Amino acid sequence: MKPSVFKDFDVLIVGAGLAGLSTAYFLRDLSDYKIAVATKVSDGYGSSTFYSQGAFRCPGSSYGRESYVKDTLEGGRHINRRYLVELLASECRDSILSLERAGIRFAETRTGLQVVSDDVLFPGREIVTKLSHYLLGRGVEFLEWSSLIDIARLENGGYLALFTSRNSLVSVGAKAVVLATGGAANAYSRSDNPSQLACEGHGLALRLGLPLVDMEFVQFHPLGIAEPGRPSIMAPPFRNGKLVNKLGEDIIVKYGLESLGKAYVLYRDALSRAMMLEVREGRGVDGALLLYPEVSEEESRAVNAVKRLGLPIPMRVMPVAHYTMGGVEVGKDLRTELPGLYVVGELIGGVHGANRLGGNALTACVTFSKLVAADLLNYVRKEFDRGGVAEPRNIEEITDMYSSGEGGPDPADIRSRIRELMWSKVGVLRDGDGLEEAVETLYQVLDTLRTVKIGNVRDLTKLREAESTALTSLAIATSALRRKESRGAHYRLDYPEESNSWLLSIKTRMRDGKLIISEEPLT
Repeated sequence: MKPSVFKDFDVLIVGAGLAGLSTAYFLRDLSDYKIAVATKVSDGYGSSTFYSQGAFRCPGSSYGRESYVKDTLEGGRHINRRYLVELLASECRDSILSLERAGIRFAETRTGLQVVSDDVLFPGREIVTKLSHYLLGRGVEFLEWSSLIDIARLENGGYLALFTSRNSLVSVGAKAVVLATGGAANAYSRSDNPSQLACEGHGLALRLGLPLVDMEFVQFHPLGIAEPGRPSIMAPPFRNGKLVNKLGEDIIVKYGLESLGKAYVLYRDALSRAMMLEVREGRGVDGALLLYPEVSEEESRAVNAVKRLGLPIPMRVMPVAHYTMGGVEVGKDLRTELPGLYVVGELIGGVHGANRLGGNALTACVTFSKLVAADLLNYVRKEFDRGGVAEPRNIEEITDMYSSGEGGPDPADIRSRIRELMWSKVGVLRDGDGLEEAVETLYQVLDTLRTVKIGNVRDLTKLREAESTALTSLAIATSALRRKESRGAHYRLDYPEESNSWLLSIKTRMRDGKLIISEEPLT
């Protein structure tokens, strides 16, 4: 297979959620560079941002900077890279409010800012539509329906990216690349992430030899819809109500989690564990728990959302894989080990530590995108080799790696089995035996994927999605096996207590087809 189209840009951004769109937004305001945003679907509509509640945690008049830092570190159980948290605290509010130039409006809340939107279900839609419209009007090119297959670094310091786009291969040259592909929660069969997200950023980082940190920490949102035939999206955010088991016991009261609203935002890890334990011990209702939201004027927005979704009251809920705290290691300058290759959003590891506080995901997307955009401009202007960008013939570096023909296992089926394995063995409740089984199985899966034959563009896309899911899952499972304690979103039945001896970072990277793992002091 050979690419039918070649394009080149100054900057290529892969991903059109808030992180990718914000990076383009800040780059366009600071430069006239040729910028492309590649997205697997239509500009931003397949991102997690679209389905978010539009909440940004940040310091303000009633929530001081010191409180913000303290809460973020305590929520992360002090595994966070403090330099990233301090940077986030000092830059976030101005970064968020700068989006007002794109027409996004914000309302002040007790702990930050809330997007003003008429969309009861998905306020995040306001973010995506306003930013996309702003960028399209300023000459940013969107490469829609484009799935990232691989990236190669060229002799001149630039990059060549290969995409599948509908039934074609497209190669894109760029002086710098920003990966904004979202997280890796779709490594699990039960996830609230958009279905097309397939761990591409984490998988590519491992293939490129970049180190990942904190991969054992996966946040499971406790209140995922578990009604038959319904997608496993988050239930509307009720602040008041009851969550009960088949005995009628209120789980919030039983486990001392203060209130449904606080558990929803602050104690997601503890509530998810409690729910899984209840079901595991036979007190579930058809494998779930029942949510009785408070039907009141105060909760009218959430009640209306329930009605629009056609959900029953009470509704069955269970945890869903929601967010990955782990990602690519970056320095204090937010650079990766590869010059000119940046990561933003959920792909940055070390920000949230062992557990992310509600509202900090969108905040980190905007803040670090702004800082990365500024450093990227400095890199392109002062450090990039002026020899030009890629030539089309260099795409052979990538395409020659793929076999051709037909037959062999179906990578889509393999990916489905990986996701089931992760849910059953590397989910909310973990133990050594299950983690060892998962690691062994995932190495076998990677061997199987090497036998897949590529007959067409669709096969190539499915293979890369399966491989990225397998690699990412291996990093999660291996790190979880190494950390012999329970901390934040990582809970082991065989090591149920938190231990000060594990106040350290677990780092993974690929070398010669094997995952290399190390323990390092926090910085």
